[in-house]
Amino acid sequence: MWALLSDRTPARVTELAEWGVRLVIPLEARLSVAQTTSFELHDRRRTLASCAARVVGLVRYELSQDLLLWVLDDAVRWRELVSRLGPLTFPSAPYLGAPDVRLPKDRIDRRLRSLVADRSRVQVRSRASEGSGLSIPGRLDPERGVLLEWDPQWSELQPPYEIMVEGPFSTLEFEEQSLRWTRPQPEKVTLTRRRETRRVSAPSGARVLLHGVAEQPLELAMIDVSFGGIGARVSKDDELLAPGMSIQDVIVTWRGGPQLRFVGEIRHRSPSRDRSSDMIGLRLTPSSEALRERWAREVESMLYPTTRSYGHNYQSIWDLFEASGYFDLSGNRREALDFLLLRDAFEASYRKLAAAPELGCLVSCESPTRVEAALAAVRAWSRSWFGFHMARNANRPHLVNSDSSPLKDIHLHAYERAGGNPDIDWLVGYVRNDAGFSGALRDFMLTIPNGCGVPFEVWKLSVYVRDDVHAPGVSEATPEQVDDVLRRLEGKRPWQYLEAHDLVPATYDQRHLREEWAFYGLMKERTMLVAVEDGQVVAAAVLDAVDDGLHLYGLLDTIRLYGLDPRGREHYASLLLAAHEWFFSMGKSSFVCFEEEDLPEIMHSVGAVSLGAGMVALLPRTAIPEMLERISELAAPK
Repeated sequence: MWALLSDRTPARVTELAEWGVRLVIPLEARLSVAQTTSFELHDRRRTLASCAARVVGLVRYELSQDLLLWVLDDAVRWRELVSRLGPLTFPSAPYLGAPDVRLPKDRIDRRLRSLVADRSRVQVRSRASEGSGLSIPGRLDPERGVLLEWDPQWSELQPPYEIMVEGPFSTLEFEEQSLRWTRPQPEKVTLTRRRETRRVSAPSGARVLLHGVAEQPLELAMIDVSFGGIGARVSKDDELLAPGMSIQDVIVTWRGGPQLRFVGEIRHRSPSRDRSSDMIGLRLTPSSEALRERWAREVESMLYPTTRSYGHNYQSIWDLFEASGYFDLSGNRREALDFLLLRDAFEASYRKLAAAPELGCLVSCESPTRVEAALAAVRAWSRSWFGFHMARNANRPHLVNSDSSPLKDIHLHAYERAGGNPDIDWLVGYVRNDAGFSGALRDFMLTIPNGCGVPFEVWKLSVYVRDDVHAPGVSEATPEQVDDVLRRLEGKRPWQYLEAHDLVPATYDQRHLREEWAFYGLMKERTMLVAVEDGQVVAAAVLDAVDDGLHLYGLLDTIRLYGLDPRGREHYASLLLAAHEWFFSMGKSSFVCFEEEDLPEIMHSVGAVSLGAGMVALLPRTAIPEMLERISELAAPK
């Protein structure tokens, strides 16, 4: 089976599902994320389908590109075709090759500007004397280019030069013929990921004691720290410490306060700039939840000196939402009564969340006179971190004209903890089609392996309950019906979407998540409604609700509709009407529907009002470092 794109580019089919198709296309094919295109599906004898589609994933590999297309038009006919052929999956790895480690040319300048602004560390080697092992450290400088440390072998450096720049998560390697530049402008840059969490220099005098390694405790100087652990200096003559070694008793002497006790694992050992010593990376596992939180707060204060996640002036953040135009989205007006009624609930919810950083945070970047930027994030699903409420002071220069350090800083703060949390698998973002900065970020997320998008339109419904409204054939799902729905949802949405939204058996009931929310006084509720015809579930709706004020547009008080049978769409209106009673019981005055099948006529029939169209962007947690480096590029000095 094969396909032809709209420009007649041939493509190999590697997955066929009710939501769309996955194709392998040539490297030279010109497509971009989120664009609308079309394709024809063929077998050896005939054309099977011709569909409009939206690009919801486009990953570049060494040999070809991996393309995800979400089918837009005539979805019923497409689903009938897939049902007839059966969901198909073919191996794609032989046609893709290894991931492309080269930094795209259109991003080289921005990435280097970001690294220069951060005064990143560099290592300079001479290709002419590769066998000598000569490597001179230095730093990038915004005014003077590269500043090298003095070395008696300095004169031995001859062009061409191999330059390695150490970024917060990755290193960049490129070649230059000269070192006399303000900012390098290489043609080719190779990118290598080095770490998952960013580090910051350890406080002066910080030490670490390792018990059980030798007869006497081994005391080491601490070099840097991160949420996941520390870096420490060890003598080259000390051969006891090797990668993979587990240490059951690690004591950190921290900022002159009481000692903190962990279990440790040596993750790596590598040469340091001091040639008489090595550096080890030590992963730390706290002995209690209280210690985990204390360590996180300590590291947070050093990693994010310009932002905060607790102790907010909530009125200042509310003023930022008003001044930035955040309340003007989706045709709303900032003085609308809906928002004014949420002011107290907003503060109450985020005061509770400030005590539960594992569940979420509200991050703000403040100047002496105002809040410059803000961003919220919550664990809205069992293994997913959801970012929203991004606002930036409207009086700052536009991103295309100036750097935006506050924007970068709030994203680092909100997402780095998720990146280092093994309980999180997915990053979820709802991005409007007309978004600027968020749109650029969405486009990047969908170029990452296993990243994925799902188009939607959000519709708002005001809650009402009337005795004369009846939804025939609709009821709350039994446990057996829930299991049946979850099984039948496979293939109707991408697997990334199902996992991220707890639409799989292992996490659907969100029991552990709801218990965590309840512990901090926060509400998290979920139910499923089903429409039954002739004894069979033909459509289902998943309903979620949280505290008022947590999302000011109500995008966490949701209903999602899923047709499980060709007759399912006929019951969507009944499911929507039945949802009113449940949301009323949750104390809600409104809720929203994420409509993913382009059915505006049904939404209008139940009195829904559109808040706009967009896309759910899904990114694996392991790719958060790449996303944060991309944010640094977008916010780099111009």
